Amino acid sequence: MVQTRRSTPIQTLLLLSITLKYASLLPPPQNLSMKSVNMRHLLKWSSLQENCRTISYSVKFQGEYETQILNGSWVDAYECQNITQTECDLTYDLGSDSDYIIGVQAQCGGQISWSQLSSTFNRRDTVLLAPNMTVTVQGNLIQVGFSELPSTITINLQVWREGDEQSVFSEVVKTQTYHYSLDAEKSEGTHCVKAEARLESINKTSSTEKQCFSIQRHQSAWLKPVALSTAVVMIVLLAVALGWRLPHCGPWLKQALCPKEPLPHVLIEGWPIHIKTFSSKLLLEPTHSVILLHPLEAQD
Repeated sequence: MVQTRRSTPIQTLLLLSITLKYASLLPPPQNLSMKSVNMRHLLKWSSLQENCRTISYSVKFQGEYETQILNGSWVDAYECQNITQTECDLTYDLGSDSDYIIGVQAQCGGQISWSQLSSTFNRRDTVLLAPNMTVTVQGNLIQVGFSELPSTITINLQVWREGDEQSVFSEVVKTQTYHYSLDAEKSEGTHCVKAEARLESINKTSSTEKQCFSIQRHQSAWLKPVALSTAVVMIVLLAVALGWRLPHCGPWLKQALCPKEPLPHVLIEGWPIHIKTFSSKLLLEPTHSVILLHPLEAQD
């Protein structure tokens, strides 16, 4: 018969204290990764699922200067101290072409844990993507637009006529919308546009796909005024011709618009016409003669 050995109260308390001690340890942040595109460096990690009211994170790093000159001291990322989110923008912190060691410290109450990237990060490893480019054509005017244009990237725009790649127009673009006017005499045909993004600090380039478009022959700039002047001259000549011809065509036009119809025969032959003549005598009423006297004669 096998007898079971019971643990003493002291052993139970010791085992319980060891369990609580290890259970209270805060696990380190997991899945640290750095995503760097167009010189924007974003560090990310997974959120810890612990029985804490609030878990805060602090990011630290050290470059060649800190490891070699400052005896391996750590620098606090300015905007990523005691944060609750699980990402940190290190674009302005990593300002040199150094191999950086980057780590994240998690804190929950009095518990602290630490984890760091599996390998060093150098900003030269950033992925350079050319911004999205749209091309709109109106006549011989080309409008080129970019979705986003970071200040760290220089855009070199190239425009050329298909078949004449040796004559490429190139200009540095600093705005999101750029207008380019083609030569009116050479605008007919197919033209292509391409943008090249360049990072001067690390000497890295990336280009967009070329976009080609066709421009049909259009009227010259002087053709519209000439056509308008010709129309005005024709209207004046037509008015003069009508003014000269109208008197000669007056009777014919009057006859055409208001034709004169003859009287019916019944009115001419069958209708007796009698004209009576009346004589009148002038009747004068008798009047009295009036004698005009001079005032002196009237006093006598």
